Amino acid sequence: MKKYPALFFVFLLISLPLKSKVVELEGVIKPDMILAGNNKLYVMEKTSIFIYSLKDFKLIKKFGREGEGPGEFLARPFGPPMSMSFVNGELVVNSNNKLSYFDEMGNFKRERKALANLVLFQLKDRFVAVGPTPDPNSKFRISYRLLSDDFKELKNLYHTDISVNPQDDVILPLSAIGHNPCYRDMVVISASDTDFVIDIFDTEGNKIRRITKDFEKVKIPEKFKQDVHNWFKNESMFKEFYKSIKGFIKFKDYFPAIRDIHLADDTIHVVTHKRKNGLWEFILLDLKGNEKKRIYIPLDRYIPFTYYPLLYTEKNGTLYSLTEDEDQETWRLQVIKMY
Repeated sequence: MKKYPALFFVFLLISLPLKSKVVELEGVIKPDMILAGNNKLYVMEKTSIFIYSLKDFKLIKKFGREGEGPGEFLARPFGPPMSMSFVNGELVVNSNNKLSYFDEMGNFKRERKALANLVLFQLKDRFVAVGPTPDPNSKFRISYRLLSDDFKELKNLYHTDISVNPQDDVILPLSAIGHNPCYRDMVVISASDTDFVIDIFDTEGNKIRRITKDFEKVKIPEKFKQDVHNWFKNESMFKEFYKSIKGFIKFKDYFPAIRDIHLADDTIHVVTHKRKNGLWEFILLDLKGNEKKRIYIPLDRYIPFTYYPLLYTEKNGTLYSLTEDEDQETWRLQVIKMY
């Protein structure tokens, strides 16, 4: 297990906002994403979803399992991740080739077939699809597209630099793929592979605003490169192929300006690659791009190659961040009042 010096925890306590606490979550072993809503916290782990109370953080229920039947999910081991989102009060789970709808207690309501190799997020009577599409050079890259209710393409909103062509280099770190870009009647996207650029679109796919900010470039250190190679050597799904793929692993000179975007409470929450005392810079913007606050938050360790979102969520001015205690083999929820 990885050991942390005692001084790290001193820095952690000093750097966290004053109104914060740490609780352990029962049952979680290897979470993939978390989501807050309906006074509950939902934690996805493979094809299971845990529901916890936000009042006392006790486990209320666990539901879901692997399968193709109603209320069951098939995860993609190498493709886009499963996802959770709230639409009109319902919990929507996007798994392989279908959308499943549940009430807030995880009771199954209905499902509909969906497209393969895409993560779908509802925007009124349309969807935003995140997944591979050909660019003008016929190279497949991860993109954001606006689709009709029957999954016909209406407009391509943005192509990232993330290639999914088998013979292309894996260029790290990956550009930000913000989980669930849909908020109210808008689509909010990190629209640069290098700079601090956020584009906001309406439901027709028309760009209504661009937010830009000056930022401090963070150079990629050699240790990051070594850690990435060690991760690929030891990660179960890659280690047997490491010798074949190591020559395709390349690195940018600088980290992208934006690491992640999350939308809640009429606020754009932006995680950057800037760090202080082991914590990550967290910038809060209003929907016009005006800065509201800047804090440093705890996030779980960096995973070099994953489409899953970072393990944090926000609701009503409170940040919930899952971090692993590797010594105790437990997951701790950092609960931080931001405003």
